[in-house]
Amino acid sequence: MLSLIEVTCPHCGVQGQIMLPPLGAIIIGPCPECSEMVVVFSGRVLALDKEIMRGDSAQSKRDHLMEVLRSFLEERVNRLFEDADDFIGKDALAETGEEEADAPKVAPYGNAPTAPITREEVDAFRHVDLSLIDNRHYFKAVFD
Repeated sequence: MLSLIEVTCPHCGVQGQIMLPPLGAIIIGPCPECSEMVVVFSGRVLALDKEIMRGDSAQSKRDHLMEVLRSFLEERVNRLFEDADDFIGKDALAETGEEEADAPKVAPYGNAPTAPITREEVDAFRHVDLSLIDNRHYFKAVFD
């Protein structure tokens, strides 16, 4: 089963689906609709400056990409601590003697579904997909 995520170009707003990239992957390329440059990171599509990314200087490309990713990560980290008074870590729970509440389900890739993998899905993977993973035709049918 392929995991797809919904993405939106920050330049033109066109929406589409892409295969869920591996955790931490950085994918750079043009939007298929407007040809502006984008980077896909952590399930989000971020705008890049086409002139910089198609320029000659590797250092300016690197600096621009680092700035875009830094801004994105800074925003995400800041959201974690916006309400610092309500933030209680495991150590604080242990000191107060309170039981740890169920952790919220967090999607690692933007709008990806948050439901956990069911036992049936794991069993199906083990008994069907895993045994076929070395089959060239099966692999191409799933990953092409």
